[in-house]
Amino acid sequence: MIRHLIMSDEPLLVEDAKRIASQSLDFALLVSGGLSEETWKSIDGLLDDLVRSLKPGGLLFVQGLPIHLPSLGVYLDQRLNFKYWIVLESSIKQFTNGLPSVHSGLLMFVKGHHFEINKVRTPHEYCKACERTLKDWGGKAHLMNPAGAAISDVWKAQNAEDNYTSLSEAFYQRILSLVDVNGKEIIGWAGPTHALPTSPTPKRVSENKIQYQPSLFSVLEPHQTNPKSEEPIGEFPGFNVILEGDALEILRRYPNESIDLVFADPPYNLDKSYNVYNDELAGKEYLTWCNQWLEEYVRILKPTGSLFVLNLPHWSMYHADYLNRQLYLQNWIVWDALSEPRGKLMPAHYSLLFYTKQKEGFTFNYEALKNIDSRLYCLRRACIRSRKLRGENQQELLTDLWWNIHRIKHRRDRDYHPCQLPEALLERIILLTTNPNDVVLDALAGTGTTIITAAKLSRRFVGIDIDPFYVELMQRKIKEVQLNGEVIRPSINRSKTGLTKKELQLELRSLAKKLGRLPTPEDVEIYGKYDLKVYLNVFPTWGKAIKAAKLEISDEKKC
Repeated sequence: MIRHLIMSDEPLLVEDAKRIASQSLDFALLVSGGLSEETWKSIDGLLDDLVRSLKPGGLLFVQGLPIHLPSLGVYLDQRLNFKYWIVLESSIKQFTNGLPSVHSGLLMFVKGHHFEINKVRTPHEYCKACERTLKDWGGKAHLMNPAGAAISDVWKAQNAEDNYTSLSEAFYQRILSLVDVNGKEIIGWAGPTHALPTSPTPKRVSENKIQYQPSLFSVLEPHQTNPKSEEPIGEFPGFNVILEGDALEILRRYPNESIDLVFADPPYNLDKSYNVYNDELAGKEYLTWCNQWLEEYVRILKPTGSLFVLNLPHWSMYHADYLNRQLYLQNWIVWDALSEPRGKLMPAHYSLLFYTKQKEGFTFNYEALKNIDSRLYCLRRACIRSRKLRGENQQELLTDLWWNIHRIKHRRDRDYHPCQLPEALLERIILLTTNPNDVVLDALAGTGTTIITAAKLSRRFVGIDIDPFYVELMQRKIKEVQLNGEVIRPSINRSKTGLTKKELQLELRSLAKKLGRLPTPEDVEIYGKYDLKVYLNVFPTWGKAIKAAKLEISDEKKC
């Protein structure tokens, strides 16, 4: 239980933090969007005092706007261990000339490596049209936990409130639920008080509440408005080309301000063997490499052009901290795309940074794309067809929270690549920020999703990759698009055993019910309906095979 929650407010916030005993707090929560400009001048010292006050395993939460959080995150990353950039959906605001925003952020850092938080679940949501779950389980509904869905690091709200200058009651209570670990007496700190909900904290001092101050919420002016414009080195490679080689060397051959859209999805710590990217680079070397090609991206970008970088939030903090010195951040777009579930918070936040060279006047086709289907509907094709035929077509605005583009689910749509992107993601980016015949460049092109999508949309393209396998793959796919208008993919044959993953998982769930515990491979050999080799051939790990069995055991424990 939370035994003691220390509250602090301005103008004494900084002085109060200095008086907190070292290693005395289990968690601290700072609402940076509610700070005055005077307190912002002492932000580094305030953060240092909060870090000092945390116990080993203690958690520091820092709320704020995407324009400010990267620098705070980079500062804290030298002192604590980054865990999450949680997205707090907020009321719609137009902070820039880009997309309307609903994104307020909540950084979560830990002191040390080990920490405890609760697994928080929310009720399953159901489609307004077909009444099936909003989440398309793709034949895996047997893996649904009846207690609800575990929350991810993207916190959505049906009735969004201001989480820019304060915290809503719902999200504040959720943070407290995370840290209120059973069996522990929790001591925490939170401030400023006026930016927190009225209950259960002391009464909000409404006259101190910070409003939307232009100095705090406008686009940051780049520190360096005229980045280096060195002359290109070597022969100009041209457009509508797929090039094999080192990204930096090839980028340096393109003229200044010659590209309309530059995109990158840089490799990051992947458990894979395509070693040409050397993903095991130490953090500093990785970021140095990223900054080198980002510098070239800035140089070759047209004044009316856009730059997009997709990465994990941890690395995106550093990309944003670097790019804020040279370009205008229009949006920190959140691609809400749940990956392999792990941890107490499901990882769903992928950061898509959207920068422009000009504060305004860049190519931006928002009017043509601004209306999307309501989140009250699921994304199953049969449901979409059915409700459209009935004239049921409730819509909402496209913002910087992209929840309606799924990861690639089916093997038939995937090439041999560990993190292939869906064409729908690149299609939205390209349609939003380019026009026909504009040039789209991806210097880390991989399987070529960016290039293929650009070609389909009548844009010129430049694809670069250092791996000859992917260069050959892109060239083959481009030829198919030119001949057929589409990449032709072979169908995927059913397993040789004739058994689906679902059938095998349900069999293990039934076995768990009989045994009263999770079955082991040895149990399958003794009691199983199917041969153990079937499971080992179908599932990459035993943990994935017993996913449904875990639900059975979990239900029994509750009874």
